[in-house]
Amino acid sequence: MQKLDIITEFSRAQFSRFFLLCKSFFSEGLIEKIEKYLNFTNSLLVPLSAVIILISALIFSIKLSTATPLFLAILAVFFVFFGDFISEKFHGACRAAIKSNPTSISSNAYLELIVFLNIFFVVGLFFGGIYYAIAESSLTIFLGCLAGAVLVLLATVPVLNPHIINMSISTKSGAASDLVGIIAIGLKSLLYYSKLFARLVIIGGGLLLLFATYGMLAEDFSAVMRGSTGLGVLLVGFFYPVIVYIWFLLVYTVADILLAVLSIKEIKASADQAKD
Repeated sequence: MQKLDIITEFSRAQFSRFFLLCKSFFSEGLIEKIEKYLNFTNSLLVPLSAVIILISALIFSIKLSTATPLFLAILAVFFVFFGDFISEKFHGACRAAIKSNPTSISSNAYLELIVFLNIFFVVGLFFGGIYYAIAESSLTIFLGCLAGAVLVLLATVPVLNPHIINMSISTKSGAASDLVGIIAIGLKSLLYYSKLFARLVIIGGGLLLLFATYGMLAEDFSAVMRGSTGLGVLLVGFFYPVIVYIWFLLVYTVADILLAVLSIKEIKASADQAKD
């Protein structure tokens, strides 16, 4: 019996060691480094996107002998800079929402489960991407799965470091607090990553605009659609923090009401036990 205990204890120790290894690698510092580089790229892409839009519109105005594309481009450039302004304001609002809404759960077990499920999912995405890329002779499938795997790994960081989303592990946390805490993990993670995800989407939109402009210079008029898509993606990136912030308010309000209702039952139960 003791030998069996040694085997299971050894196995558990390895999983615990792996968890600590993940925690040391996927740290808050890693996200700060990524954001630092993305901030530089964003500062470069915002004015560059505005220039690309104006150049593209000028090309179309000349080819179509009308000033309409140029007027539309000026309007689009206004929304690009306005979107950048609003985006920065709401990045601060997202961080403030995390700071002002503390949550707790009674055990670290749930967080550890999420981490291992994410790791399994990442491995599945990676090898699944390789398999389907070979089967379909498509590099796009593999790149898509790889991008998905990276996003899942990023989503693991707040789970490994719950303090960055203002979550604590407390044995005093009741069932109601645990439920709200579990719901809040995903919501707060979206808020925490508002800047990083917004930057990635803006970079994607800027690159689409760049490719579209190259296509227009080569007189490929199908590039107009790519350019419109690029502008749309760019604006989504700018307004992503706004969307996430409003979504958090709506869902978290419902979670707060749920917490209040469940807490009443817990208070009544405690009062009954005190009477007895």
